[in-house]
Amino acid sequence: MKKNILMIFLATTILYYFTCSVWATPINATETMQDDITTVEEIDELNLNSDAAILMDATTGEILYEKNINKKEYPASITKVMTALLAFESNKMDETITFSHNAIFDIEPGSSHIALQEGEQITMKQAMYALLLRSANEAALGIAEQVDGSVEKFAEHMTQRAKELGCKNTNFINPNGLHDENHYTTAYDMALIAKEALKFKEFKEIIQTTYYEIPPTNKQQETRYLYGQHQMIKPPSIYVYEGCEGGKTGFTDEAQNTLITYAKRDDTELIVVVFQCKGAQHYEDTIKLFDYGFSQYKTVKLSSIDDISQTIPVLDKETEIDSIIAKPNEEIYKTVPIDFDISKMTKVVDKPENLTTSIHENDIIATVTFYYNKEVIKTVELLADHSVSLENNTILASTQNDKKISDISPSYFHYFNIAIKIIVFAIICSIIAFLIAFIICRFISWRKRKKRHLARVKRKRRLR
Repeated sequence: MKKNILMIFLATTILYYFTCSVWATPINATETMQDDITTVEEIDELNLNSDAAILMDATTGEILYEKNINKKEYPASITKVMTALLAFESNKMDETITFSHNAIFDIEPGSSHIALQEGEQITMKQAMYALLLRSANEAALGIAEQVDGSVEKFAEHMTQRAKELGCKNTNFINPNGLHDENHYTTAYDMALIAKEALKFKEFKEIIQTTYYEIPPTNKQQETRYLYGQHQMIKPPSIYVYEGCEGGKTGFTDEAQNTLITYAKRDDTELIVVVFQCKGAQHYEDTIKLFDYGFSQYKTVKLSSIDDISQTIPVLDKETEIDSIIAKPNEEIYKTVPIDFDISKMTKVVDKPENLTTSIHENDIIATVTFYYNKEVIKTVELLADHSVSLENNTILASTQNDKKISDISPSYFHYFNIAIKIIVFAIICSIIAFLIAFIICRFISWRKRKKRHLARVKRKRRLR
């Protein structure tokens, strides 16, 4: 009997495990089907020389090409893009920097500088041009001290801000990128930082500049003439590229050449970041990536905020007391293949007919799903534009779909249904397996009893 029970248990366990393994697969498959219609190419397609590289859509953040994008690398002076970002975010562009002793003398001899002196004063704006055009290391230290009081605090600020942007493998020790073993980032992380910097039009103006003058100061009687270093916007360089908006160069012996570059054609703006390049490989690889990106993809506007905003009445005891405007927090863009035909796109709005519960600002009220050739290409959440408080905090009433507000997102509801179906199916299979095993065991037991009965009959016959 114990053996029979053991057999039943083993049969049930094996079938249950098999069922869960097989039927869990469609969840991932469904997620794959709902992924963006753009695809990332294999890393060997373009035969890049860079140790790590990324091509990203500057508007949508979608990755169009990647090579070792999460590998830790030394950034060298492209670090200064993060320094510039924090400077712009500090809103201190109108302030004047007085350069300290440490800012002037804490840089490596022979490294990039514009010969600023201790006690010299220039504006933050002028320091930014020195930072991004001439890669002036003392300018980076002066900016750091102006923003956060010390280089150490600024470096902590840099790392923390990187984490806020979604960077996962970045640690900054200084604002200029001079070599330190603990100063590192990745192609992916640096692309996120580069994308964020584009939000400031002043940043874009500076990186597109090839020439700038800093007039005489309290310590320098002569004008300083600053020339940009990025060769893709400097005729007659052979690397000048159509649509290039500039970027930031970097070099140390340990990092070799690093480069961030922006380029825009029509409504499509791309970012390229490359690491560990020798000679002119950083420009050659960047051009390869841009050529690939502009020939294969484009950025399209799927919808404006107003086009998909929904007005939903709020009821209190069947009386309309207010209305919520459910809208996205930004206009909707998507990176698509170059042959994408927007006239074939459709959209479906999933919203309640009315609300009878207290609503907080930015609560998810509805969703809009965009389809192309009957496949989901993007789902957007619509958020409440203000809060509404009701005395009777009842459940959301919707004559259209009778769903709770927390279940409005079709993706959550979809996956929840799949999970329930899998569990129910597994339980049914387990019960069937148990019954089959039980019948088999009963049959085996009956066969054994029959054999013993026949054996006893034969023995009785022989005794006679």
